[in-house]
This record gives sequence, structure tokens and C-alpha cells, in this order.
Amino acid sequence: MKNIDWDFLKKDMTFIILNCLVNRIPCWRIRKKFYEGFGMKIGKGARIGLYTIIIAPQKIELGERSIINHSCFVDGSGKVIIENDVSISCFAKIISCTHSTRSEIFEYKTNPIWIKNNVWIATEAIILDNSIIEEKAIIGSGSIFKGKAESNCIYYGNPSKKIKDRQLNKNYRIDFNPYFR
Repeated sequence: MKNIDWDFLKKDMTFIILNCLVNRIPCWRIRKKFYEGFGMKIGKGARIGLYTIIIAPQKIELGERSIINHSCFVDGSGKVIIENDVSISCFAKIISCTHSTRSEIFEYKTNPIWIKNNVWIATEAIILDNSIIEEKAIIGSGSIFKGKAESNCIYYGNPSKKIKDRQLNKNYRIDFNPYFR
């Protein structure tokens, strides 16, 4: 009989509980308790929408009033820090892991992602490992981004490129508090 890999089993069970059960609970306050119970740090007024897939919650920090809308994918394997008043639109993906293209054993690699204050990640955008999105930047809908986004700039495309500056002088506060969703 084969030995059981308990660490892998724990990760597997966490995935099943959070992504097949918890992410379907319509009440945010109940979902939040589960996410925090699995080690996720969630700031005051922050939200995670229904049907969002969360991997490695213990390595994810969600700042105050930041919103991860419904049906997103957040992989915290390499650590994901999302600061305050960030809006991550529906179907966006944040992926902090990859495989080495030079490895003969398909080596798994993790790298952090840091999303700073007042960033907007638009619908279906993908943020790849080892990325920093500076304050007030926008990653446009459907974009694939890897690297460092400058503050107050808008990026779009595949691969993402800076297309113009964003004219914001002050930080804004997101106020989104539906009871359900």
C-alpha cells in the first residue's frame, strides 16, 4: 500500500471545501469566515464574489475595501498581496505560479504578485507571476500582464503594453456592500 502524502491531501481538501462549497454560499459574511479560517487575510470592507476560485488562501492578503468580483481565479501559491481599494473585475485571473520551460522534470515555480492601491484589473485580464502593479494603474479587459506596471498608467493587450497615462491625482475609496453576492 502506498503512503499517503498528507500535505497534498490537505491542499486538495482545502481546494474542494473552498471552491466546491464555500464559494457558492450567497452570504458574504459566511464566506469571509471560511476564507479567514483557512488563513486568508481580509481587510475591512473587502469582498470576494461568488464562484471565485481561491488556491493557497494562507498566502493571499486582500486590503481594505478591495473587491474581487464573481467568477475570478486567484492562485496564492507564490503569495498575492492586493492592497486597498482595488477592483478586480469578473473572470479575471491572478496566477502566481508557473512551470520552468527548461526543466526536464516540469519543475513547478512560484513567484509573488503585488497589486497596489487603487488599481483596476478589468474583466478577463490575466496577471501572471512575478508582477507588480503600481498604484492607480489599469490592466485592460482581456489583457495578459507580466512585469511591472507604472503608477497612473493604462495597459492593454496580449502581451500588455502601456497605452496611455491615467489622470488621477487622489486616491479613491471603493464602497461596495451588497448583502448577497
